[in-house]
Amino acid sequence: MPVPLRSADHLLNVPDAVVALSWAPDSSRAVIAGAGGQLWIIGQDGQILETLPGHADGTFRAAWQPGGSLIASVGQDGHVRFWAPGGGSVPPAFKAGAGWVEELSWSPSGEWLAVGAGRVVHLWHRERGWVHRIADHPSTVSGFAWRADSKVLAAAAYGGVRLYDLATAQLLGELPWKTSMVSLAWSSDSKWVVAGTQELAIQVWPYPFETGQELAMSGYAAKVRELAWHYSGRYLATGGGNEAMVWDCGGKGPAGSSPRILEGHTGRITALAYQNKGHVLASGGLDSSLFFWNAGKSSTAIRQIRLNSAVTTLAASPNDQWILAGCHNGDLALVRFPT
Repeated sequence: MPVPLRSADHLLNVPDAVVALSWAPDSSRAVIAGAGGQLWIIGQDGQILETLPGHADGTFRAAWQPGGSLIASVGQDGHVRFWAPGGGSVPPAFKAGAGWVEELSWSPSGEWLAVGAGRVVHLWHRERGWVHRIADHPSTVSGFAWRADSKVLAAAAYGGVRLYDLATAQLLGELPWKTSMVSLAWSSDSKWVVAGTQELAIQVWPYPFETGQELAMSGYAAKVRELAWHYSGRYLATGGGNEAMVWDCGGKGPAGSSPRILEGHTGRITALAYQNKGHVLASGGLDSSLFFWNAGKSSTAIRQIRLNSAVTTLAASPNDQWILAGCHNGDLALVRFPT
C-alpha cells in the first residue's frame, strides 16, 4: 500500500543551512540556529518573530531551557551565550576556554546546563551560575546524556562514557569502550545508556552497569549519529543508513533480538525524533523526505512529506502536535504529527 504523501503545513526559509532546532517549553515558539551563526525565533504559524546575532563565526548548537525562558547557544567563538526572546535579563556570556565549543545540553529539569569545550566539561546552575569545571577527559567530549532525574550526567569521549554526580561533579563510574563515540542517549526510564561508535555499531550498557554486561549491535552502513528513545524507554530508534532500526529494550533488553526495520528513505537517514509522550517516530534524510512511523505496531510508514532539500535536524514540540524539520538549504518545515 503506498504511503500517503503530503506537503508541509508551513514552510519558510532562512538564509543559512539549519544546524539546530529547539522548542520553547510551551510549544509556542522555536529557536533556529544557522551554520553561519545567526539565530531565528519562529512561531507556530511559521513566521519569523525575532532575529538574534548568535555567534559571529558560526553556531553549533542552540537549545531552549526546559521549563524556563532562556536559550543557550555555543559556537566557534568559544563562548556560551544566553538569550531571552522577547526581552528579559540573561546571564553574561561565558568563555569556555577552547577555540570553539561544540557540545551543549540542558538537564530535563532545566536546572543544569552542560557544555563541552574540547576535553573540558563546564556545568552551569540556574541559581548559582558556573559551578563546576571537569577537565579529566582523555579526549574531546563528543556527547552528553542525562539521567531522567537530572542528577547524573553522562559524557562520551574516547574510551567510553563517564558518569558524574551533578551535586559534586565527582566521577560515579565509567561505561568502557575501546574507541570513540559519535552519539549518546540515555533512556527515559534510566535503564539503558547507548552510544554510536566509530565501528558502524551501537554500544549498549545497562544501568547500573557491571563489567561484562555491555552489548554491541553492528552491521550498520554508516556511523550511527541518530538515536531516539521512545518516552517509555522501551524502544530505541537508530539511524546509520537508509533504514531506521527500532530495538525493543523491554524486559531483559535487546540482546539476541532483531530490530524492526523501517524502509522508505532512498538516502541516508540524518535525523530521528519521537514524540515526547506519544508513539509516533519521525525520520528525515538526505533524500529530502520526512517519514512518520508507529514503529511499535508496524514497519509501514504512516505518512511521507516531500521537502526541497536534505533534512539536517528534527525537533518534536513539547505538546506533541508539531514536528519541525530543518534543511540544508535553509528551509524549515512545520508539520502536524499524524493522529
